[in-house]
Amino acid sequence: MAPQGPDTFGAVLRRIRQSKGLTQRDIARRIDMDFAYFSRLETDRQSGLPTRTTIEKIAQAMQCTTTETAELLAAAGRISEEMQARPELRRLFRTAAQLSPSDLEELVQQAEERLKRQRNAPQKRREGDDPSQNS
Repeated sequence: MAPQGPDTFGAVLRRIRQSKGLTQRDIARRIDMDFAYFSRLETDRQSGLPTRTTIEKIAQAMQCTTTETAELLAAAGRISEEMQARPELRRLFRTAAQLSPSDLEELVQQAEERLKRQRNAPQKRREGDDPSQNS
């Protein structure tokens, strides 16, 4: 039996499912999964955790965001394919997981701001390279 607590796979799955206003049966039907199996996953009564493929099917059926899918994968001890391919992301995730909630939020905000600047930088360079603006 899987360990129980606030961050177990079942707890994360239940929180996300309920936030979307879906029932266990809704999800099980959408992916042709045995309802009893889904129920055992959500109540942490299933021996062993689901595979990445199963988690991705559940996430798709619930129309999870990328963040919610990553949260489900992490709760099951599975890492996303992107994290698997990039060891520096695994290192960042392990480090971030040890931060206080406020420090983690600050780190996320800094990363989002940096990404926004990075996305805007090529656009500004293109605008600066436009010969029609140099007259």
